[in-house]
Amino acid sequence: MKTINLEKGISLLILLSVPIVICVITILFLLSPLFMNLEYRLPHFPEDRYGFSLEERLNFGNQTRRYLVTGLTLDDLRELQFNNGDPIYIERELTHLEDVKIVLQALFKVFWGAVVVLVLGGMYANSRDWWDGFQRALSWGGWLTAGLLVIITFLSVVSFQQLFVTFHHIFFEGDSWLFSYSDTLIRLFPVRFWQDIFLVFGLTTLAGGILLGWLLPRKKRKTA
Repeated sequence: MKTINLEKGISLLILLSVPIVICVITILFLLSPLFMNLEYRLPHFPEDRYGFSLEERLNFGNQTRRYLVTGLTLDDLRELQFNNGDPIYIERELTHLEDVKIVLQALFKVFWGAVVVLVLGGMYANSRDWWDGFQRALSWGGWLTAGLLVIITFLSVVSFQQLFVTFHHIFFEGDSWLFSYSDTLIRLFPVRFWQDIFLVFGLTTLAGGILLGWLLPRKKRKTA
């Protein structure tokens, strides 16, 4: 009985960990130079009405991205300047970027915790001949991921503005994330950028969840 209860507990942890791992892996892709370089070159991506060239957007955008995922500090961003020597970011923008980095760092900690759960679950399955239960939990986690992402993708298509606002209200305080169209953050990352982010995140994570949920039971049947 104790073993059964333990395995139910492990299954639940695996079920909850799978969406975290799949989602964060997708986020890491979206934070990669590959995605940013592709996004800025898409035909539908709007030009900056205030004068940023494609090269400037790629330069400033990629340096901002590196700040979010590396050990760079706000002082590194303060060194980014327009041609006239003025800093590209005002302090309000820098404060928001710092908040974003704090959220990402917390998310990455949760991600590594979820990875540990999956690794330990695999080790337990290997030592106790519990592979069927382990694969079943992974498959359920895949379908849970797919279900969540169907909802997010649907909301992204039907009412992106409301989804975007709700997302920021959950993770950031007050109106610290609201900026003028002339501010650098909006010029580098306009609404179209975030629409594509949400859409790619939804479709990619949805595909990952479906593949995991569908392939593991199929593999099990073939093995049997």
